[in-house]
Amino acid sequence: MGVGYARSLSDLTNPGAYFDNKLNIEGGIQYLATDRINIRTHLLLFQLSGDDRDIDPELNTRSRGLSFVSNNIEMGTTISLSLFSKNSRFIDRPRINPYVFGGVGLLYFDPRAEVPKYAIVNGQSIPAPRAGEMVSLHQYQTERPNSYSQFAVVIPLGLGVKIKATNFLDITLEASNRITFTDYLDDVSGKEYSDINEFDFSKDEDITAWALSNPSGTESNTRGNPESDDYYLIVNLKLDFYIQGNFFNRLFGLDENKFDLTPQRGGRLFR
Repeated sequence: MGVGYARSLSDLTNPGAYFDNKLNIEGGIQYLATDRINIRTHLLLFQLSGDDRDIDPELNTRSRGLSFVSNNIEMGTTISLSLFSKNSRFIDRPRINPYVFGGVGLLYFDPRAEVPKYAIVNGQSIPAPRAGEMVSLHQYQTERPNSYSQFAVVIPLGLGVKIKATNFLDITLEASNRITFTDYLDDVSGKEYSDINEFDFSKDEDITAWALSNPSGTESNTRGNPESDDYYLIVNLKLDFYIQGNFFNRLFGLDENKFDLTPQRGGRLFR
């Protein structure tokens, strides 16, 4: 299990900025497949955010008035390769052991934003329904006629280092890049703003949608960059506990086919 921070790199974040204060929490189980290879499954809960106002003015040549914050869930499996082999006795493993890892996962994301006070339509300000509320951007289809799925495949790639704390406890520092196959982590992708004719201003939900799609009422033709997908960084400090077989034997009251999770090369499940 571990905690750390997450950083979005998308149309609404500063290029080259790699630090943020958005928390992530991770839990998982890993299996010692060989003396250098671990297989791990994980569940990651994290938040991402971005805002036009935080982008370096020299880089942000257009003020779109766009922002987002997103609560996300990632599930996945990774395989890691350690630099040093573990000894025949697990407790004699190296005190410091760097590793690299890669894998595949599934991401659920939900970008949200605060509804502006007004929707600017042909130069006129119309009070926006739900002004001041945080709403899910996905439901308003801000880049009509385009839409997107809130699920995406991700490829975690990273490196870390394990530090032996006790015989069955490691402290791990890990950093990784999540390659995604979506450009909508921040609800911004299309190069051009939606055609105003895609919105029916007799409907409250469409007035709100337009206010979220084009908060500044700009007549610029540039909204996002569809040529590159979004991705995010995860940095974690984790505690890895290694569980011996007796723990599961007592937990499940097994007698004959006992769990054997004592860490060893090519570990077995039963004995």
